[in-house]
Amino acid sequence: MTKKKIENEFMASEPSQLAEIYTNASLIHYNHYEFEVTFGLGSSNYEGVKPVVNVRMSPQFAKEFARIITENVRLYEQNVGKLPEDEVGKKKQ
Repeated sequence: MTKKKIENEFMASEPSQLAEIYTNASLIHYNHYEFEVTFGLGSSNYEGVKPVVNVRMSPQFAKEFARIITENVRLYEQNVGKLPEDEVGKKKQ
């Protein structure tokens, strides 16, 4: 599927029909056939991470998605400013 066709399909969707979530945590599982990403919400209001949604994708799409995210973070930093290099989940001393 071409990039233009994908963009047209997304643009044809009604925004009110799309679920919207906020996430600040993720857990990834994978095997030879798929990647499963569980997005969650970590909060001081409760212990641990509350799972919000699972997203499954082929390994091929996971690789392309990683490329797309990396490119968009690069563009964000170019336009907004450099993000800190802190490791997620690592406690500050």
